Parts: sequence; structure tokens; C-alpha cells
Amino acid sequence: MQNIDILVQKIIKDNLSKEEFIRELKTKKPLVDIDVDDFENLRLLGFPVQEIDNQIIIETANTKLEEQTFCVVDIEANGSDPQVNQIIEIGAVMVRNGEEIDKFESFVETDVLPDSITMLTGITLDDLKGAPPLNFVLEKFRLFLKDAVFVAHNVNFDYNFISASLQKAGFGPLLNRKLCTIDLSRKCFQAEKYGLSFLMEHFDISFGAQHRALVDAKMADFVLRHCLQNLPVKVSTTEDLIQLSKPIKKKKKKTKDKNSYN
Repeated sequence: MQNIDILVQKIIKDNLSKEEFIRELKTKKPLVDIDVDDFENLRLLGFPVQEIDNQIIIETANTKLEEQTFCVVDIEANGSDPQVNQIIEIGAVMVRNGEEIDKFESFVETDVLPDSITMLTGITLDDLKGAPPLNFVLEKFRLFLKDAVFVAHNVNFDYNFISASLQKAGFGPLLNRKLCTIDLSRKCFQAEKYGLSFLMEHFDISFGAQHRALVDAKMADFVLRHCLQNLPVKVSTTEDLIQLSKPIKKKKKKTKDKNSYN
């Protein structure tokens, strides 16, 4: 949700009042069905916001890294489109100050599982028989996640898939701050490639078979911890970290009009 990222930076830079903040929220498409006047509801959706003396505060702008709770997440799904496919497994580890404080793992019931997904993940329909239904797992995961920073390797896939699934189930979108361990690792250390499998070889470590949700989440957590040990001195808050991870936008080269060569 790039528009939420933009709003967060605007709040931090311009010190928005409560009225200005609510007015901005009402222009955001994912929030058209959300009561944005209810700050408690926004926090339940993961938005780390509070109001002090009519000024809006984004908590992650002031939270020191050692005090921040990160939820490192991975999902497996029976396809890549959240509008027609569904999650079949969620795995996550909750970490704070370099320590795992909780974990989440669940299969999700489905009758649809392409052979290609079984070959990739090792998950079979038998594994998913008797698993909890999707809405039940999504609700449990939402309660587990709370307002932690959502972390994943290639975060947009997992974040957007879960957010779309939550919205379809009537639970509202994800509004948690998010962090990509691929983008962050590129800023923190040199490697030939930054895929999870290559990085595990790079660090000579294994957590088990890949393409299972909790295993991949633990791998991404390892990458996150390594990055946190190799940060520039200027990075001290959660928002500093999120901004550091942002890819540098390449400027588009201007194309000269052919007549300019004449």
C-alpha cells in the first residue's frame, strides 16, 4: 500500500493535525469502508498511530530498534493471485531485540492444490484435510500480528496477498508498517544474489526444507537479524530502518529529440 507509506512520511514531515489526518485517510481507496475516525480500529488494523494534543504521531518514527516488535512472515498459496487463489499455509516468528518471543504456524483447508505447488512445497491435499478454514486462520493471524512491523523476503507478495485475503473475508486491510529483507539486505551486506536459498548457502546455515512457511519465515528472520547487526550508525528508529530499506529510484534517462542532433 504505497499510498499509506506516503501518508506516513507526510505525517512525520508535516506534523498533521487530527483533522488533516482523517481527511487524508478518507482519500485512500483501501479505507473507503473503514471508520477512520476510530483510532482504536486503525490500531487493530495495524496502523501504529496515536493522537497527542490534536497532533498525529506515528509510533514507529520514535521507536528504538531494540524496542520494536517485528513479525517475520511467509505464506504458501495454491496460486499467485489472491483474487482467485488462496493461502494454504502461514508461518511467522515474532521477534524483539534479537529474541524470538512467539511463533505462528497453520495449514489452511482447501480442495484445490495444483501438482506444481505440491512439487514446490511438498504440501499435499492430505496435509490440508481437516485444517482450519481460511477465515479462522486469518483472524487468528491478525490477532497474532497486532501492530508489529510486517517483515518478509519480497514483502509485497506476502503482505498484499494476506491483506487482500483479509479484505475478502471482511476483516479489513493490513495497515502495518512493512519491511522487505531483500531490499534491506542489499543495503547492509554484499552477496552475489539475495534469494533466500542463496543467502542460506552464503551464510552456510539451514533451517530445514524451503518453501514451507515457518521455515522460510525463520530464514528471513535470520537475514533480518544479520542486517540489524550491520546498520549505518544513523539508523536508530524503526522508520529509519524502513526508509533505509527503500530501493533507490533510478532516474529515467531523457530521450533527446532526433531534431536536436541536426
